[in-house]
Amino acid sequence: MMLQMFLCFLLAGGWGQKQAPSDPGTAAGPAAAASAQKSFRISGTVVDAMSGQPLAHAQVSISAQGVRDSGQSVVTAEDGRFVFENLPAGHYPLFARRKGYLQQFYKQHDQFSTAIIVGPDLNTEDLRFEMRPDASIAGQVLDEMSEPVRNAQVMLLRRGVALGRRSNWQENTVQTDDLGRFRFGHLEPAMYFVGVSASPWYAQRGALRRVTRNDASGQTTVQEIINAEPELDVVYPITFFPNATDISGAAPITVHSGDAETADLRLQPVSSLHMIVRSASAAASSGEPAENENVWAQVTQVVADGIQMGVQASNQQIAPGIVEISGLPPGRFNLRVNSNKNGETMSRSQEIQLAGNAEMTLSDANASGTVSGVAKLESGVALVPAPTILLRAKGSGERFEAQADQNGEFSLKDQAVPPGTYDVLIQSATVAVKSLSATGAKASGRRVEMTGGQDVRLKVMLSEGTGRVTGFAVKDGKPVDGVMIVLVPEVPEDNLVLFRRDQSDSDGSFALPGVHPGKYTVVAIENGWELEWLTPGVLEKYLAGGEVVQVTASAKIEVKVKVQPPR
Repeated sequence: MMLQMFLCFLLAGGWGQKQAPSDPGTAAGPAAAASAQKSFRISGTVVDAMSGQPLAHAQVSISAQGVRDSGQSVVTAEDGRFVFENLPAGHYPLFARRKGYLQQFYKQHDQFSTAIIVGPDLNTEDLRFEMRPDASIAGQVLDEMSEPVRNAQVMLLRRGVALGRRSNWQENTVQTDDLGRFRFGHLEPAMYFVGVSASPWYAQRGALRRVTRNDASGQTTVQEIINAEPELDVVYPITFFPNATDISGAAPITVHSGDAETADLRLQPVSSLHMIVRSASAAASSGEPAENENVWAQVTQVVADGIQMGVQASNQQIAPGIVEISGLPPGRFNLRVNSNKNGETMSRSQEIQLAGNAEMTLSDANASGTVSGVAKLESGVALVPAPTILLRAKGSGERFEAQADQNGEFSLKDQAVPPGTYDVLIQSATVAVKSLSATGAKASGRRVEMTGGQDVRLKVMLSEGTGRVTGFAVKDGKPVDGVMIVLVPEVPEDNLVLFRRDQSDSDGSFALPGVHPGKYTVVAIENGWELEWLTPGVLEKYLAGGEVVQVTASAKIEVKVKVQPPR
């Protein structure tokens, strides 16, 4: 079953939405009316996943899905055993915690786990609950004089498969203490990167520019002056363990269960970079720029595609329509410049690569308009509860999201969405985006292409009659738990929103709700959690062994799917 985590909200049904099919074929259904008065047990042993040794004093909890106040907890005995007695038939996620171990669900794989289905003729005894020991990454950040750097921002990036592709994402961020130390605990086994952003305590920020006016042309020019100590106008570039200034040169830290890895970093200052940014009117070769044009800038450093980190830069308007940004390290940045002229405010965004001092002009082609819209069901009724609308950049994977109100209205006015192509998604386990139209942008299918300088109004129609696919994963005629289930659309390319995933429960059952009408193939893959299943060609080898389904509005389809080994 799927755990309710945002990372894959669009790929599987929510925890509270899942129900087992009525007939598993080789095993009896979980909650037949005739057995409603019978009681059952869940029992097992909690063990260390590395050594296999039983774990005493672990807290194990269950809660019947959809049944209020049904939660129970027990503590394992010295032999690691736990028992839940007198249980009604139902669907029970199983959860365990213990000091020194990751808190986890039974057979958990990232945001998915296997729930225990209780009912007649179902074996729910002698479960083996493997708990992974805690892992950590800790270290110390020192400056060029071997002094600790306090209050440095330390970012932990994780590399793995997310939304079907191998990528990096931000796992956590902490600050160093007075001794420059940091620690990331409770880490899952994975590959990580550690990056640090900080500012030298002695750094001085001074404007190195002044403005003059060429009387003949009216052009505003900028000349360099010396009004600060160059040796103090320095910054620390973002530094990745062990000593790289770009993630491409960083050393990955592979963490296994129980590991306590060390990642010490030493920062070296470099000369601060300064950038002059002009508005379009200030860059005009003739005529006077508007004297009342105010500009200000925001800068974030691009650590990796879709991941940004704040930088301690400063900016100052040095003339109408001209702003100077100081204190920048070399690197890749997202620059957002806001201008207010004659009472009208406009934002312009652009990605830039800096290796030295620079001057640039942000034209109207870089302007970021306001993105707003309405999301409603086909009947015109607003969805309850109100959904979250997500724009996901096709190339970088960068996300922008907005919570709709009770009328389905949403706005990203506080977020500068740069020009580009975006998938429009909805955070919901029961509905999907059926169609999309746009004013101020080009809409095609469930994707919108936005150019600069335009306010965009989206009209998002949500599918009102989604189908539901349930079934059982079987191997050699018997149900199998812990298997990755993938619902593959007929045309996988550029249809991330149509995929659904789940993990088979203890009786082999799975459920895929909120399926948009169309043709799909259901595949069951054993140990398939590291597959880059959205990469073209990866799933093709499994399709022949899957089950084809044609989903219509409000359809309820049940299938048996043969479990396939990873290839």
